[in-house]
Amino acid sequence: MSLRALVLALALTASQACATAPSSPPPTWLLEQVKTLSAPDTEGRASGTQGADRAASHIVSVFRQAGLRPGGEGGGYLQPFEVTTGIRLGPANALRILAPAPLGLTLGRDYTPLAVSADGTVESDLVFAGYGITAPELGHDDYAGLDVRDRIVLVLSREPRGRDPSSPFRRPEAYHYSERSHKVINARQHGARGILLVEHPEAGAERLPRLAGISQPWGVLAAFVTRAVADSLLAPSGKPLGELAAAIDQAMAPRSFPVAGTRVRLEVSLARERGTAANVVGILPGTDPALADQAVLIGAHYDHLGRGGEGSLAPDLLGTIHPGADDNASGTAAMLGLARLFAAAGGAPRTLVFVAFAGEEMGLLGSAHQVEHPALPLDRIALMLNLDMVGRLRDGKLYTSGVDSGTGLRARVAEAARGLPLHLQLQGDPHAPSDHTSFYTRGRPVLFLTTGAHEEYHRPSDTWEKISAQGLETVTAFAARLVGAVATAPTAPTYVKIEAPPARGPRAAGYGPYLGVIPEFGESPRPGVKVSSVRAGSPADKAGVRAGDLIVRFGPVTVKTLNDLTFALRGQRPGDRVELWLLRDGAEERVEAVLQERRP
Repeated sequence: MSLRALVLALALTASQACATAPSSPPPTWLLEQVKTLSAPDTEGRASGTQGADRAASHIVSVFRQAGLRPGGEGGGYLQPFEVTTGIRLGPANALRILAPAPLGLTLGRDYTPLAVSADGTVESDLVFAGYGITAPELGHDDYAGLDVRDRIVLVLSREPRGRDPSSPFRRPEAYHYSERSHKVINARQHGARGILLVEHPEAGAERLPRLAGISQPWGVLAAFVTRAVADSLLAPSGKPLGELAAAIDQAMAPRSFPVAGTRVRLEVSLARERGTAANVVGILPGTDPALADQAVLIGAHYDHLGRGGEGSLAPDLLGTIHPGADDNASGTAAMLGLARLFAAAGGAPRTLVFVAFAGEEMGLLGSAHQVEHPALPLDRIALMLNLDMVGRLRDGKLYTSGVDSGTGLRARVAEAARGLPLHLQLQGDPHAPSDHTSFYTRGRPVLFLTTGAHEEYHRPSDTWEKISAQGLETVTAFAARLVGAVATAPTAPTYVKIEAPPARGPRAAGYGPYLGVIPEFGESPRPGVKVSSVRAGSPADKAGVRAGDLIVRFGPVTVKTLNDLTFALRGQRPGDRVELWLLRDGAEERVEAVLQERRP
């Protein structure tokens, strides 16, 4: 099919386009791609696993059959990079009660280290720290008046009155206090060297969590113990765990105390396993000598969560395959359909680069690697189009973000939707936790298409049967129009830096505090959070934070990982003045930022 015929076909409705353009994949073909990518033999496509490798091989075969030129390393389609694939026990793990009576505990039966634990050994008296929560705005601090420096703390899971809808901890802005990250980092910030977490007595049957995850250590030794072990640790106080939890819940006030007579020794040794993941890159060279030097990049991540664990919203189903049919076999299928469509048409005036990203679920690792080692120089990318979760079109709603990230994009998006059964939900701001962000923070215009979240998100129930094949075809046709329009236009979109939203008041509740830095995605070789970009007009911008700075401290919180920065930010309020310590060009600098209110 000629390019002119392709453009004419794309001007029709989705069903008409398929009827007129035989090379345009029909719904059945798109659904078959989803089924193949989410099949049991891909095992949830966790990056660095054999299942993901099988999915990558399928993508390579589609690129090759379409006639795309390899854009990976060594003349192939694959662009490999290293990732953390899992964690296992190291040579020395032990938990022992030293006093009042020596007792060795059994690994896997009585306790298990947490994947976020640091390595090392700590021996100390025990301190019971309630729920391990510090929530000044709720008037609750389990560490108030408690000296836990260099100690091991015992902490309950959940939050006070967790089943009471009227509890202040059940408000959406307070949900994070029950998260494990808050409890572990909060213990570290109060000086504890070790934390023992225990399931709440009201949780019913208990089961030690499996050692799983890819997180970096959070700077404190951490383990999970059974309720029986917790009662043994608390025995000298004469207060069993259930009684203490009930007392806190009834009073809605802390009941923390040093457990006189109990001394504990905790040793943790973990080995973080490494593996190789790979982006899959195919290139369709441009046909117009005047435009072929520029490119439109079409991307979709093909990785998912494997068999659950970190990131899964079904933690009790660890070990069960998470197929990820919508997230993101659907986007990958649409991207493959576009590759076939444009290849069959003989290409486009501008070069088209098709990338299936790995490592998105680990923190946009694949797209971060691509922008560091691009198939084409980044300044030649006219537009990055990202397809992520596009298989659940409902009532024609397609969320389209980034329409103000490049000149003329809003108008092109509106024109591309003309005649299609779509109700576009437009957003000018492109910032979202998906792969296009890696490109936008490097100064490239982007568009992000998604049909939105649903109750099967990050669960084993995200299966191919729930995909709307007709809806996926409609989204693919819309994306084809966008790509065709930008690929043929005489002038490419110009990058627009989106201004930060203004604050509405110094102490308004709003959506919480806002700093305005975009972190650099990917694994960091040193502790801290590297700044990829700073939003114009934001508190960070006004404070003088720059792209490339490494945030190592936020107020009193030592920042080792993004979890630390999130913890620190949640502890502040709009209008608060905070100190930031940065590493810049090898030297440490201190700046002050006045936080604003976060707005949608």
